[in-house]
Amino acid sequence: MSYFTKLSVSIFALFSLSFSTTSFSQNMDQQFLEGLSPEVREQLSESDNNGEAEGLDKLFRSDTSKEKNKAILEKIRLQMDELQERMSEDGEQSNTLKRFGDSFFSSLQSSFMPINIPNFDNSYLVDVGDIFNLMITGSSMSQSEITVLRDGTLTLPGYGKVSIAGKTLAESQAIVSNYLKITDVGLTPYLTLSKARDIQVIVLGGVEQPGVYTLSGGSNIIGALNVAGGINKRGSYRSIELKRNGEILKKVDLYDTFVFGKQNFITSIRSGDVIFVNPASYPVPVSGGVNNPAIYEVLKGETLAQLIEFAGNFSYSFSGFNEIELRRSSAGSSKYLTVDPAKMDEIFIQPRDQVLVPSYVNAIAQTHYIEIEGMVERPGKYNIKEGEKLSSLIARAGGYKKGAYSYGAALFRDSATDLGSEFNERIYADTIAFVISTVGQPGNNLDASVLEIIKEEDSVKRFPGRVITQFDLDAIKTDPSKNITLKDQDRIVIPSLEKIVYSFGDFRNPANMLYQSGLTLSDYIKNSGGFNKSSSKTIIVIDPDGKTNIYEDKILSFSKEIELYPGSIIYAPRSIGDMSPLVYASVVSPILSNLAISLASLNSISND
Repeated sequence: MSYFTKLSVSIFALFSLSFSTTSFSQNMDQQFLEGLSPEVREQLSESDNNGEAEGLDKLFRSDTSKEKNKAILEKIRLQMDELQERMSEDGEQSNTLKRFGDSFFSSLQSSFMPINIPNFDNSYLVDVGDIFNLMITGSSMSQSEITVLRDGTLTLPGYGKVSIAGKTLAESQAIVSNYLKITDVGLTPYLTLSKARDIQVIVLGGVEQPGVYTLSGGSNIIGALNVAGGINKRGSYRSIELKRNGEILKKVDLYDTFVFGKQNFITSIRSGDVIFVNPASYPVPVSGGVNNPAIYEVLKGETLAQLIEFAGNFSYSFSGFNEIELRRSSAGSSKYLTVDPAKMDEIFIQPRDQVLVPSYVNAIAQTHYIEIEGMVERPGKYNIKEGEKLSSLIARAGGYKKGAYSYGAALFRDSATDLGSEFNERIYADTIAFVISTVGQPGNNLDASVLEIIKEEDSVKRFPGRVITQFDLDAIKTDPSKNITLKDQDRIVIPSLEKIVYSFGDFRNPANMLYQSGLTLSDYIKNSGGFNKSSSKTIIVIDPDGKTNIYEDKILSFSKEIELYPGSIIYAPRSIGDMSPLVYASVVSPILSNLAISLASLNSISND
């Protein structure tokens, strides 16, 4: 059971227990505490500053009655139910419209302390049961606590009575002050409200929890509805009645507050009052280019203009449109009406209407960046425009520095990395399938084959995503089609010229050799000590710009027409074994080796 579930169950059990007319005893507190979950018990068992009371005493030591505490606990239970309902949605977001006003009463309190204790201003109406603190200074000194009696009077000890029921707090203070000054000149009275009276009201109709509620004397209709759990799905936000002695004293439309911010609750509620929430009128959804799309409750005779005003008027996304759409449905058919915004006050809303306000919002333009490093005047990160070309970026970076090797420059792109990785995984899967299919065939060295495949795969999975393109600005100027379009997150590396030729792989003496224009591929192979016996006798040559060529010569007399450059890489792959049935050694292995050595090319350029 989750924490919230245990908390909800514990609070509901606590509320369900009947309260006696006398105060709780210490034994009863302990019984309650033992029946609660550890989490709730810990919160309720914290002692006050004096250490005189613990547990439930802390809750019931407030200035509210037991009936009010019951209402407080009921509200907490409702809040916990709502929290559980929200959690059960698993965080899923819904694009459906909500009824306007539903969120007003859904605030969640996180404390067990009494809620909605009002601050009384001078407009508070005094009535029977209010308790005042009277302090008198001057020719005589006294302090006493006095209560407004059933006849509406306040007894001033030693001086007489004054009638203050129905007066505001400010008027009551003035009445007492004037009376004492006339009775005994030199007295200065200070009258303050120490405890407000409790009132009992009945909340009925379309609320979550209809019933009798005990509230503070300064409460209003909103407070009473809130204690009753708010208005339910069938209740009206726009037709709420305050009844006293069988007569409707006031009608309240909460849209006045929710939409226009009007505080229309001047009439205070009293004991015995009935607050009745009528059934809701017909709902009309408003969606699209308004500031507050929602489902609104419409009263008979209201116009489309009023409905749009409820929805916060048109939003900026409606700008540029000159009409809105009204879908009008009956029991058997529906039709669409286009309405000129200037004539909305002529359209009266009917049941089943739906309002669709056209809207358009620009997509937020993302800032695209590219990084260029190495031999340019101003290396760093640049934002790029859509469709910007390589030559433009190099110009913005100040052009190449002296000694820059444009032929060995590299562009790396995430999309190329993803495609390369996908391709490599396919090759690897196909190769494994081949190995499995050839198990048991004569001359198949399975262990060695699998080991070699794993070694190749370990290299290939780090495919760098290099895109082969032209970096020579003169060549780009001659043929603009070679000027590549840049993309977000591209990375460009411009190396310096290093006259080195690299040899890797199955040579007797792999080495980094000085580039000499007169040397052929065979010369570089000889300078690397020639091939090992395990070599496949295949040569892979990777040019500085990333282009790859595969050469095979069984008599080791490679053509002198093979051109090498500073930064070229010569790689001799190892023979994987006798797997000729699927020509793995001659096709798959060189491809894997090619991708693996591309990484070596990247590293040699990046580190220079």
